[in-house]
Amino acid sequence: MYHGKHYWEDEVPVEARTESAILTYYPKAAKLQVAVLYLDKETGEKKRGRTVTLDMEDFQLNPQVGELLKRVLEDWR
Repeated sequence: MYHGKHYWEDEVPVEARTESAILTYYPKAAKLQVAVLYLDKETGEKKRGRTVTLDMEDFQLNPQVGELLKRVLEDWR
């Protein structure tokens, strides 16, 4: 079990939001999180839901991930 400081406690991320998702990038930790946003019925606030984290090691060990991301970015521009 990890007992050190978590990267999200130690680093201020760069974020971008849409109506339904939030992307959070931690450059020093080399991690990109993609989370679903949902409307909390009690507070009326948008909150972060399920989150997937991609890190540089996964990216480097699986080149098809980079190729797919590159294709998506090119197609969407």
